[in-house]
Amino acid sequence: MDPLEQKSQEEASSGLSDSSSSWNLTIRNMVRGNTLTESPKTKVTFTIVTAVFILLLWIGFATDLFLHKASTDSIIHSDEIPDLLLGLFRIGAAYLAFHAIVFWMVISPRPGIMYSINYYTGNVDQHEIKGLERLVTFSSWQLILCGIFFFLAGLVSWLAIFEIDIPSFLNRIIPLLYFMALSASSLTAIVVRYVIIPADVKSNNPLGHLFLKHEQVMHNWAIILLSVELVLGSIEVLPEGVILGGFLGGIYFYFAFVWARFFGQYFVYDFIDPRPKSAPYAIVGLVLAFGVFFMTMYALYLVLQWNQWVGVPLVALFVQRSVLFNPPTS
Repeated sequence: MDPLEQKSQEEASSGLSDSSSSWNLTIRNMVRGNTLTESPKTKVTFTIVTAVFILLLWIGFATDLFLHKASTDSIIHSDEIPDLLLGLFRIGAAYLAFHAIVFWMVISPRPGIMYSINYYTGNVDQHEIKGLERLVTFSSWQLILCGIFFFLAGLVSWLAIFEIDIPSFLNRIIPLLYFMALSASSLTAIVVRYVIIPADVKSNNPLGHLFLKHEQVMHNWAIILLSVELVLGSIEVLPEGVILGGFLGGIYFYFAFVWARFFGQYFVYDFIDPRPKSAPYAIVGLVLAFGVFFMTMYALYLVLQWNQWVGVPLVALFVQRSVLFNPPTS
């Protein structure tokens, strides 16, 4: 999900050449990009996205999802481990997320190399990114989301341990963040493993950038940590939460267009560009994908509630089939 990012030392360590011919080969083999010669579908795409966004808002209020308030007990208690350990796990997960974002991305002295979609031509361009610009990808968004969820959930755990009053708004925000994170992290992991990596393999593109340490946190550890929370925690997962992934996707769509049009002059992902003929279908498919992956996590939650001996192996199997820590050998 993240743009191509690598330095010569990292390429060498992963067996990739840093010669100019290697870069030329990469450019020639890029299969991304958009054709902008046809009539732009911008208005159609924006109409669909806005209509879906309003529909999801209506569903959220009609089902009282946005008014849902989880009990403090359901947030702080675990039937599997002591509450103290649950609080430690959550704070540790939050630290990993924010450490990756701040130290391995934003203030890292090594700039990344991005292959993005030029706003004006639709072609793939190569350029360096550094600082806050490295947070324009959806992968970084979902990692930030996971970090915020774990921090707030961990904060509530520790406030309860020290018998300090818990602000009631946290009981409303934490479940919503949890549902959104479950959807976004599972979608990110699956798309990276089964779409992005196979496409790069087919195009003979370098893979080392997808296995750098911050990429591992975004693509692998986020879904692993949330799955551990699903097993150990007791926050109730509501089926109405299926709308929140699409809600987040809609927000990112608007951000991506504003970024490309007025600031960066590029789209990180070709399928987020609203102008190509296929754009309306791509956006609808993306919203449906968010829903499918949330319902997958919801199904695992139901199995865990029914029988831990059945649920835990299923969660482990799902995670094992979702993450990838090393480049494929073939």
